[in-house]
Amino acid sequence: MKKGWRVILVIVLVAILLGAVCVGVGLMTGGDMPRILEVMDDRYHPAVYYEYAGDVFEAITDAIQAPVA
Repeated sequence: MKKGWRVILVIVLVAILLGAVCVGVGLMTGGDMPRILEVMDDRYHPAVYYEYAGDVFEAITDAIQAPVA
């Protein structure tokens, strides 16, 4: 179990590092902080993935229920 927590910790640290790099690049290219946060929130907000999963599930159920010609 100790190895599992190390893997999770490494993943979290990489995600934090990647976020810091994205913010740094955004600031260096002339972006302002509210705009950077807005873009990151639109792209990585959990609700986006929830809606996508719902759309995929609906498409799969529609495909299963559709009559075969």
